[in-house]
Amino acid sequence: MACLAAACGGSKGGASPSPADGAVDRIATGPDTTVSDAAFDASVADAAPPVETGGTKRPFPDTSQKIAILADQLPDLTAEQQQFVVSHFVGTQKLTLALSRPLRALKPDFLVLHYHLAMWQSAPTTSFILDGNTWSNDFSTVTAHESWFWHTAAGATTANRVASSSDGKLLMNVSDPGFQAYWAQSLAQQVAAGDYDGVFLDSASPALLQGECAGTAGDPRLAGTAACNTTFAELGGKTYCQAWEAWIAALDSSLGSAGIPLIPNTSAFTTTWDTTNYGLTAGAFVEGFADPTFAPADWKASTTELIKLVTANKIVILQNYLASADDLAKRRYLLANYLLVKGSRTYLDYFAAGPLEWYPEWDLDLGAAQTSAASNADELLSGGVYRRDFANGVVLVNPTAATVSVSFASPLRRVVPSSGGAISNTGTTSGSTTTTTVSSLSVPAASAEILLH
Repeated sequence: MACLAAACGGSKGGASPSPADGAVDRIATGPDTTVSDAAFDASVADAAPPVETGGTKRPFPDTSQKIAILADQLPDLTAEQQQFVVSHFVGTQKLTLALSRPLRALKPDFLVLHYHLAMWQSAPTTSFILDGNTWSNDFSTVTAHESWFWHTAAGATTANRVASSSDGKLLMNVSDPGFQAYWAQSLAQQVAAGDYDGVFLDSASPALLQGECAGTAGDPRLAGTAACNTTFAELGGKTYCQAWEAWIAALDSSLGSAGIPLIPNTSAFTTTWDTTNYGLTAGAFVEGFADPTFAPADWKASTTELIKLVTANKIVILQNYLASADDLAKRRYLLANYLLVKGSRTYLDYFAAGPLEWYPEWDLDLGAAQTSAASNADELLSGGVYRRDFANGVVLVNPTAATVSVSFASPLRRVVPSSGGAISNTGTTSGSTTTTTVSSLSVPAASAEILLH
């Protein structure tokens, strides 16, 4: 299971990414530590990222007239499951070549994203895919360069490095030139080696720092709203949010010149004090989007940010989680929220036990959107609910705390999904959708409806 949760850049439940069965953990061999940081940093800065990458080979498919599922990390698959995956999903992430090549033999344009932490160095015992084949870690390379790390006010020594309280990953100094150059070069090399189509950059939001840096190995200077409100000498007089923006824009430009889209995990845009500009990269992975637990104001702020990203033609991947595959209300709510903002490069995933799941509502054909918001969620507000019309249907979302009654000019067919979930070893799944004709509806608080003409 992929490592996607906002707290650790991990999957639901906060698990770290893990190699496939039988993979070997190894620590990469770094440069001779007798070379000075300055000399090594200069050599990295002078090295251009490889041009031949997976990023320019496979386009992200147009989602204007369809529901497009980009799955979290898929497990080892049977031949039948492989056939199902390539005929239903547009892509996935964090696969070795041994797993991606069979899928691309069936569907050459199947997307696979590379996984890497954003402004963090993975803990020494945490593995990720370094060369397209091996689950490993470049800690031995990175640890030789003390200036690349973020330190407490006690000084720039190994003992004062700042580690996440959730999983031990180490915070980096995003303003350090050597760090910037190494991240750009190593990411480009990893994408080329694994024939990936972009970089999913996890745990990317500076808003995470208030929680992740609060432990005994943290930095009290980053407590509360400090990431966006406190300037630091080691960042050239900038706040961490400002330094992050400068770094992420430069990284996006570097990777973009090699045809590699950069897609950071921004979280769900519900931290009110976080003023970071998340529109500086090719895309965004929005984890925990449109959760039914959001307060109405948080829902509106989050949805408005999604609309802005979609309007700017960013690659937007929306993901959330189910407590159970049978949670029909949340499934309907997440799908409707996706449809409410979907543009030409907007992708979805939600799952319960793991990403190898399929839900029947994902097969719905609503056609092209007939109405869209340009910059604010309130542009879709109609009769107390948020409404978007499609060629073949209508989507209604009620993020408020009260039931809203809605009447229709002509009868519509209310979609009711049933079953769905795990894809069997034989490449089959259960589930169907039925419809009932309605002329009006009561839409409960924090719920949604999908209707067909």
